[in-house]
Amino acid sequence: MSNLKTKIKIYIIDDHKIVLEGLEALINREEDMVVCGLSQNGTDIMSKIEKTKPDVIVVDIGLQTGMNGIELVKAIRTRYFDIKPIILSQNDEEIYAERAIRAGALGYVMKSEATRTLVSAVRQIMTGKIYLSDNMMSKMLIDVLYKRPDKSSPVEALSDREFEIFMLMGKGFKSSDIAKKLNISVKTVDAHRNHIKDKFNLKSISDVVRYAIEWSKSH
Repeated sequence: MSNLKTKIKIYIIDDHKIVLEGLEALINREEDMVVCGLSQNGTDIMSKIEKTKPDVIVVDIGLQTGMNGIELVKAIRTRYFDIKPIILSQNDEEIYAERAIRAGALGYVMKSEATRTLVSAVRQIMTGKIYLSDNMMSKMLIDVLYKRPDKSSPVEALSDREFEIFMLMGKGFKSSDIAKKLNISVKTVDAHRNHIKDKFNLKSISDVVRYAIEWSKSH
């Protein structure tokens, strides 16, 4: 058995307790890994990271309290650049994985495959590589090589903040709810919603809301 000091220390953040417990058991079975902390939201996460000093942090992209996973990864990488983040998601990787990597994540693991791939992802990013599915890696490489100007969905043209607001609109959040959740002003939320409307070439915010709801259902 490896000495605890030489093990890869992993902190996991996920809304669902059953997911946390399952991943904790999975990781702690490995001789070279240990879970050093668990959280169900991103509240006060920086102080928890300071205390536990993880090598890797696994973050659910869809956290319901505080920042979502992508915003949390940005914050962590800004303050603790040596920590290697992995995004855990049940969402379509073709829509979310590229955003996650741009935000500073070094891996993107689908929840449906986590028990099979998470350990491999941890080992891979610890060697300095990025972990993505073979399909996603090929797609991103082709996009870079051929510099594709066209995007398969107008959603991909949104900034990360616009995308976050768009997702919340799709879940039925009003401007005041979004402002409170993201700790920004209603005026700022409305400005982003108008930018989304313009990028989608839609006539009204109601059209954006309907689009967001339908898009959310299909993703």
